[in-house]
Amino acid sequence: MGQYQTDALVLGVKNWGEADKIITLLSRDYGKITATAFGCRRPKSPLAGALQMFNEVDIQLTKGNHLDTVRQASLKHVNRTMSTDFSAMAYGAFVAELATNLAVEGFPQADMYDKLLEVFDAFGSRNPRIAALAAAFQILEFSGMQLSYERCVRSNREIQGDAFFSIQEGGAILPEMVQPEDKELAEYPEALRVFIGQLLKLNWLDKPAFKVSGSIMVQAESLLLGYLYNMFGKPMKSLKFIQQL
Repeated sequence: MGQYQTDALVLGVKNWGEADKIITLLSRDYGKITATAFGCRRPKSPLAGALQMFNEVDIQLTKGNHLDTVRQASLKHVNRTMSTDFSAMAYGAFVAELATNLAVEGFPQADMYDKLLEVFDAFGSRNPRIAALAAAFQILEFSGMQLSYERCVRSNREIQGDAFFSIQEGGAILPEMVQPEDKELAEYPEALRVFIGQLLKLNWLDKPAFKVSGSIMVQAESLLLGYLYNMFGKPMKSLKFIQQL
């Protein structure tokens, strides 16, 4: 099988066997890569330091029938905040899991790769909870899984003021478009719509202060998690990590 080399972000690490790991990577050129790192858990392994969550690495792999095999890996960038701050680590794991679920194997993912580099670096200077929420909404946008926040999914008219939101239909619904049989619509107040708009437009290189009420924050998280559950058919595993905070 052929060898190849690429820059990659480490998005997942799972112990396998007595001394090995299964690594999930995201590459600009090859998209999602799942590979085995043999002997990686041994203290003297040259792979041990590089193949840690959130690291950016220069990696050489061999193609396999089911899993590729890591041959060499050298560090390009270590995110210190993500390895020392428990809160940043937990919310970063949520972003990494979402990216892993949406990325495609064998398909270039340059936009997602560059976005994650910005996001992971921003965890050092931003509230991790807000950073993860903004990252998730933005990743959905350029992954083609975006929701309709500003226009009614039933009439295509612009939303003004308070409205409702349908996870199943993927967007906002004007009050006058609500039907008697609608039973699973969530409230979608104007403040929530404005907040989501701010998250979508967030420039990760700037550091503006966010002012948002706790209730709107919870509503935004509920909307996002409801959509992800509807899309994947199961809750995100990383939520258990966040619930420990």
